[in-house]
Amino acid sequence: MILSYGNYTHDEYEVTVNITMRGLENPTGYVYGVVETWQITGILQADSLAALLVKQAALQAAYQLQDQNVLWTSGSSVVYQIQAGQTLYGVRVVSPPSFAQGAAPGELVNRRQYQITLEAAYLFDLAATGTALAPYTLNYEQSLSFTGNGGPSFGHLPTLTGLHQKQILTETSLVTCQQTGSRTTLNAYTAPDPPLVYLADYEKTDRRNIRYGSPRRINNYDIEYPVFWTYTFERNQPFPSAT
Repeated sequence: MILSYGNYTHDEYEVTVNITMRGLENPTGYVYGVVETWQITGILQADSLAALLVKQAALQAAYQLQDQNVLWTSGSSVVYQIQAGQTLYGVRVVSPPSFAQGAAPGELVNRRQYQITLEAAYLFDLAATGTALAPYTLNYEQSLSFTGNGGPSFGHLPTLTGLHQKQILTETSLVTCQQTGSRTTLNAYTAPDPPLVYLADYEKTDRRNIRYGSPRRINNYDIEYPVFWTYTFERNQPFPSAT
């Protein structure tokens, strides 16, 4: 059994590998992919401390690099592998080589025990088929808020003494509405939702607001792309209902 990380190859039977999986979830709990974690435990061996330290330095240098391919073979058979280019955000060295058994018998004499943790993520088919023109949606929200009902408006006039006097200013008033929403998509921005059809004729287009947030980055990859929109509508009576 041989494990390779990038251009570095562990000695045969030097390591044991445990692979665990957990789901990639959107905010609703829907699982759209999987994260796999490799827990690598190994023992460096050499005939002298000097030779052992050379091997230790080579191991540490190899795992300072992120985003390398991983290959685990037995003879000519591939037991498991990670192609960094086929993952969501490459290969992360979550925990570089650590040496927790410093006081164990034989440590730093002719052997050195170590642990390494790697991580990679894959999308399921539904999410993986997203394109730049139609990216997969991770999260979506939209709401409407209304202010006013078109009824009379009043004010309070100051008086020299006593309480302010309430006075009707207009028999009717304006009604306003705001349509706000957001969408977060994988690997590319998407267009914001347009104004709702039954409200579009009342939009105050000078107050339209579209905002593209900074992408969320993982392992130096841009992964999640948020867009936000706000449309403001105004009418001199209550708005029609959606049909």
